[in-house]
Amino acid sequence: MNRVAIGGLFVLLSAMTAGCAAKAPLVVRCKAPPHSVDRANSGGPALVGLQYGEQATPIPLDSVQFSDWSTEKVVSIQTLFAGRTDGGTVQVTARFVSCSDSDVPIRIRASFLDANQAPTEPSSAWQLVYLHPRMTATYTEKSTSRNAANYLLEIMPAG
Repeated sequence: MNRVAIGGLFVLLSAMTAGCAAKAPLVVRCKAPPHSVDRANSGGPALVGLQYGEQATPIPLDSVQFSDWSTEKVVSIQTLFAGRTDGGTVQVTARFVSCSDSDVPIRIRASFLDANQAPTEPSSAWQLVYLHPRMTATYTEKSTSRNAANYLLEIMPAG
């Protein structure tokens, strides 16, 4: 193989794996929950939620959340976008690229939230997506509610 061919192969491989470079952590880091919650002074049921403290890192909305570091290392998000459908619901689409030399089966689901970050509907069913080595796959989901203002995609290993 001549130098031009080797150089072209290097450029092609670099372009294919560009999305697999180091990226910001997308896995929630949890802290142990408090051992007790003082309900004795709450006066019974209330219309406000209890503050449990910082048990996990903040999860950015309109993003993809990985369940574990091993999945985050072999799957990269190439494109993520959302928009309103003609019916006023939200459609979110993500294109993933495999950073692995073997097949990577993953499960993906979407949650849609209103402007106050309350769920507008139950999370979607987990959908199985296969990523072949160094290839892409696309996931699309639509909300059923017109009140959806934000979304969160969750990814976990299929096995």
